[in-house]
Amino acid sequence: MFLKKLAESKLVTIDYVKNGISQTIKGRVYRLNLREQMLSLKDEQQNSFTLRLSGIRKVY
Repeated sequence: MFLKKLAESKLVTIDYVKNGISQTIKGRVYRLNLREQMLSLKDEQQNSFTLRLSGIRKVY
């Protein structure tokens, strides 16, 4: 369900869990790799982040 929201080119906020720690990140999705279940996004300062889809808890 959240994949439709991720496919848009708007700014999104993602709550996710990485190494047992809940974190929030805000940015634009620039790569969605469904085969490897990975999501790459860039924040406002153009820093790049890669997340596993299984760690995503909420997208808004």
